[in-house]
Amino acid sequence: MKILNSLQRGNAEPACEKCAHFHNDPAHIEEVYRGLTTMSSGFASVRDRDGICNYHQLYLSARDSCQRFTSRMPA
Repeated sequence: MKILNSLQRGNAEPACEKCAHFHNDPAHIEEVYRGLTTMSSGFASVRDRDGICNYHQLYLSARDSCQRFTSRMPA
């Protein structure tokens, strides 16, 4: 899959965690995966800092990165 090929797993910078496309709010994750609360929760500790990339529409680790990185902080 081309999208998965563009992701770089485990790179330190620029990490998804610091990207404007990345959202790891537990309520947002539960909204995207509506059935999640049936067996677990978006607030689960095993989730760590993982979240949703709204650009790629994927659940990713906060440590991942890709060429579409857009800083949350203005330059």
